[in-house]
Amino acid sequence: MSDQGFREVQLSGKQVVFLFMALAVLLVGTFLLGVSVGRHVEPEAATAQATPTATATTADANSSAPMPPPTTTAPGDVSYPGTLRNKPEPLVPTPSSTPSTTTTTVDAAAPPVKATPKPESKPATPPPANDALYLQVNSFSSSGNASKQISELKAKGITTAKVVKSGTLYQVRLGPFDRQEADAMDARLRKLGYKPRVIR
Repeated sequence: MSDQGFREVQLSGKQVVFLFMALAVLLVGTFLLGVSVGRHVEPEAATAQATPTATATTADANSSAPMPPPTTTAPGDVSYPGTLRNKPEPLVPTPSSTPSTTTTTVDAAAPPVKATPKPESKPATPPPANDALYLQVNSFSSSGNASKQISELKAKGITTAKVVKSGTLYQVRLGPFDRQEADAMDARLRKLGYKPRVIR
């Protein structure tokens, strides 16, 4: 037997989609309405709760704190602009025009200090002039032969000879001389059997 109160409702696909969309729109609208109402209610409630507290705190502070006595200005008091006006200027030290002189006391009983004489310095030998002349007695390829030549010259009374290395040669030279001294030494060496050559 079938129940007389039971009725079967059949919905097509389009009707199911329409009902679903209508339900979704209804839920979204309800949510937005609740959010907008909540925004207006919260600031008013917060203001209503904060106002009595602030009023009570102000009233408690006024009732507990005693009132300060009124201030009276005496005739001798000076206002702030007057204080600045009467403020003395800072003193700037001025440089003294005369320098301070320090006096030293000398003990009469102390023996005088003798100044130690400085050793005489010998005048430095002036560098040879650009027109200085040299006499080259000989040149050798070994330093030993040049040293033997120096010994021969010293044995003959010529002690100013020296060895100068020029490249791979060892030259035996005399000088520097001016023109007159070079001519005199050249004549002396030629008498001893040498053939010097004048160089600059």
